Amino acid sequence: MIAFDDFDAWGDAVSGAHLRLVCDRVETRRWTLGIVKLGPVVLQMASEGGGNACYGGNTHDGPTLFLPLTNPHEHVVNGEPLDDDSLFAIPSGADFRIFVRRRAHAWCSIALPKETVVPGVATSPASIRVAGHDGGVRRLRQVVEQVAAHLMPLHADSPAHDQAGAMLLSAALDCWPAASMPPPAVGRPRLDRAEIIRRSMAVIEEAGAVLPSVKELAGSVGVTDRTLLRIFEENFGASPRTYLALRRLHAVRRRLLRKESPDTTVADVLVRHGIWEFGRFAARYRRQFGEAPSETLARVSGGQA
Repeated sequence: MIAFDDFDAWGDAVSGAHLRLVCDRVETRRWTLGIVKLGPVVLQMASEGGGNACYGGNTHDGPTLFLPLTNPHEHVVNGEPLDDDSLFAIPSGADFRIFVRRRAHAWCSIALPKETVVPGVATSPASIRVAGHDGGVRRLRQVVEQVAAHLMPLHADSPAHDQAGAMLLSAALDCWPAASMPPPAVGRPRLDRAEIIRRSMAVIEEAGAVLPSVKELAGSVGVTDRTLLRIFEENFGASPRTYLALRRLHAVRRRLLRKESPDTTVADVLVRHGIWEFGRFAARYRRQFGEAPSETLARVSGGQA
């Protein structure tokens, strides 16, 4: 397991997905990540020192399962809460939303072979919450922890790795009932919500350094402010205003850590991101990252900014 004291560095190391991450309510500034290849199965173990709101897409060739290892009830996927007996299945190429209400937590992802037939997933383009049966999800969690404890420290492939991968795959498929039907749609279809999130993320990405206001975002997406508020709170556990503020904090930190020239100042970076209330922003930055923007820049410079 590799330990990180920086959330963005940890996020860049996460494998198998294209991610947009924001962290808030940090409890301990420690994030860990471990990846082990078990034949055709890839197990990724992670722990986080703070809450997380994530929008991403599965870049693995096959389906990926997301499984909380601690505090399952605090995890919300595509607007639906998980529990001890459920997991999150993400087809190859599908997008997904995850947020964690509790601060420190741990999870794993299990990337399955391309040819794996997962009930309700192989034929679906959308990521889905899966309600397990007969304690299958709890058993899968136990298998994950056993495999990680024995094989995560070992870096070389071996017959043991292949056998562990087969056992993990079998335990994963045992989580599904013999016949699994999706629940009937109630109210606005989930696909509509997913499309609103996709459009929102596209607008945010296209905006570059200066992010839109909530009203501008809602107008670009084609929904009311109230609809955008409801969907962001459902999917990320935060209002659009809070989410945009977190994205801006992380964007500024990345730019400070990049330091594009020796003459770069904190003010240069802030104004490029449309920030002019330097003192207020610096206070929020310190609450988020435990240091002032000038201290971040000074660490990169090896001196004082």
